[in-house]
Amino acid sequence: MDCCYSTSDPVCNQISNFVVAYDIGNTAEDSNIFYSDDGGYTFSTLFINTETDGFLIAVYNFVSIAQMGMLFNQTGSNGNGSAYFTYSGTSYMNNRKGVVFSLRAYKNETVLSITPPGMRGFIMLWTKRDLVFSFNSGLTLEPISVLPTEKYVNYSLPKYEKGVCSVAVTSNEVAALTKNKKLFYGTLDIVSTKMVLIGERNSSDSMTHCEVLMFDTTGMLTIFNPVPSNESEFYNFHKCTINLQDRLMNVRPHLQPCPVEILSGDFHNKMYYIDMKKELHFNITFVPKPGTGAFPYVTVSNPHVLGFQAKLLQDGYTYDGNTKYRLQITALQQQFTGIAEQGFQDDLFHKKISTLTVDIYNKGIFCIDMHPLTALIAMDCPPTKHIRPFKNITVCNKGLFHEAKLQSDFHYIIHRDVYDPFFLGRKHLDQEDLNVSYSYKIFGCPILWYYDSPWLPVLELWEDDKFVEYVPADFVLFEINGMHSYDYLLTASEAKCISQPQNWNRTFQMQPYPNPHTSWNRISYRNCKVPNEEGPLVSSSLKYEVLNFNEENRIIFSQYNGIYIFKVIVVDTIYSYCELSAIFSVYVLGALPESQINPVVQKLKYA
Repeated sequence: MDCCYSTSDPVCNQISNFVVAYDIGNTAEDSNIFYSDDGGYTFSTLFINTETDGFLIAVYNFVSIAQMGMLFNQTGSNGNGSAYFTYSGTSYMNNRKGVVFSLRAYKNETVLSITPPGMRGFIMLWTKRDLVFSFNSGLTLEPISVLPTEKYVNYSLPKYEKGVCSVAVTSNEVAALTKNKKLFYGTLDIVSTKMVLIGERNSSDSMTHCEVLMFDTTGMLTIFNPVPSNESEFYNFHKCTINLQDRLMNVRPHLQPCPVEILSGDFHNKMYYIDMKKELHFNITFVPKPGTGAFPYVTVSNPHVLGFQAKLLQDGYTYDGNTKYRLQITALQQQFTGIAEQGFQDDLFHKKISTLTVDIYNKGIFCIDMHPLTALIAMDCPPTKHIRPFKNITVCNKGLFHEAKLQSDFHYIIHRDVYDPFFLGRKHLDQEDLNVSYSYKIFGCPILWYYDSPWLPVLELWEDDKFVEYVPADFVLFEINGMHSYDYLLTASEAKCISQPQNWNRTFQMQPYPNPHTSWNRISYRNCKVPNEEGPLVSSSLKYEVLNFNEENRIIFSQYNGIYIFKVIVVDTIYSYCELSAIFSVYVLGALPESQINPVVQKLKYA
């Protein structure tokens, strides 16, 4: 389970509510895998490739590549253990198979795993024989090696009955305790992950249980050991805290010194959003030690959705005279970098996340305090982004209504001939007038408009309570009580459509239970001004029901005075990941009652 940065953030809350339930030890065909998006209240079946070889070991939610990863082994009865990951999720990874690696686990042994915090795609797996690490969500895994020292000359960890017993990780560090009481420490790096022996317990007592490791802070490791009480059946816990920097100082031969003096940036462990066609900019201060040749590198966990551009510039000197550099990073959606091939990019409809990390190439174990800098970036809707209707003239500021009247249990009547409760625009229904309760808290003062003037609602985009721009994107609207006493100015041909335009009736036909609040949105929208699956334009006189601040289409009101309550929905696919909508009221006046006398008959009568 990946741990997110902030439980109060909407994206992190979604991640926290994701639950996976599955059984292990079966083939792919016989395995049952279920997932829940609501914290376990309801579950859906995860369908996987039933031709996958081996037996299911575990299932992981690799959030930062938007994939479910299934770990299968191919151990069999001969004991030649190998394993691999297969994936289910977005199209570019669906049923993709990772590199086969050694994980010699038997059916009576549980494969243990841990995912370091930071959502960088790191995962560590171990058995009695193997300890392996992946920096790319299981696509490739490599065994963790050991730096030989005077006290431990081997290049690998102890195995079998002396093998790994307990593992602890941070976003940058790893510690492992073996059953023969040796303690190893290392740092996690995408280049190579190595460990070194930093201590061992000299007691001759055999280890009958696994002691627990836990990192208190960076460079401080605590070991918990249960000790049976002589006076009761309960256990006490012996706590041993180790200063890792001190231990590393005593390793012989000496370890490679840290090649970096400064690596800092204000984005570390923070959550960011990139909305459609937007960018993020980060600055990192980097000071290498003279003569080391150290340099930073930038990685993203999901290059299918997040791209970046990086530039390293000299930026003066430190007080000690060492050269200081500034690394400038621009992060943006991969779809708009102009670099990746079409099949490599993710689609524009669905929201994804990725981490962006800055680290030092091959910095070694000794850089305990020089942790990598990581930001979690969601290609998603910023939580505070929303739209509001522009209201320059209302019935309140023109004195037609007082706010107190609208706030005091105000009702109005919609004539039975001008509304359809099923939003199908049907007329002359056998129904009563509709009595509507007006909510001032929701709608405020209605916009004032004269019926014979073509009308276009102007939408404002706001974020963090700041005005951003007038929305230049395509949007649609409907009257929430089913009123249909309005029409559209342009036809499909006048709007320059080359494909058949969508309208409310067509979108309703796509739903088993038509609902105007959900039938037309940025996912279902098809722009008629480009070729699309709606087909060629076959009805040029069809009314064009899409509006845009920069185009000529308008709403034309019928000869009817009254209040309309409209909901507008921004449907432009590439304007924003947000489901931008707003509800507001319009008071239309100036329409004289239609004459009930036929003017031709009247003229003949007085001739």
